[in-house]
Amino acid sequence: MRGVIGWFARNGVAANLLMVFIVVLGVVSVTSLPIEVFPNLEMQSITVTVPYLGAAPEEVEQGVCLRVEEAVRDLEGLDAIRSTAAEGVGTVVMELESGAATREVLDEVKSRVDAITTVPEE
Repeated sequence: MRGVIGWFARNGVAANLLMVFIVVLGVVSVTSLPIEVFPNLEMQSITVTVPYLGAAPEEVEQGVCLRVEEAVRDLEGLDAIRSTAAEGVGTVVMELESGAATREVLDEVKSRVDAITTVPEE
């Protein structure tokens, strides 16, 4: 047995000291880790879902998705806009740029979506 393992087998004190050193470093590391019950997570996207009961996907796209996209298209802080039209529901997902003021963009999206008056009655 030549090498590190052989050396530690012959020198029990050194092996025990190494073990104590590793345990102490582990305990110090665990106690210095920050613990958060509710971590601060930033939103990376905003989702607008609009039900349009009984409508085909084409009607949802024309009546809901395109109108929401047009309302928020020129808004600062948005990186990309994707929409999905399904039977009876339209979903528009807006991805935020990194470093954008999340609360301000969300408030502006809400006000612009609420201002849309050409959404079908259903």
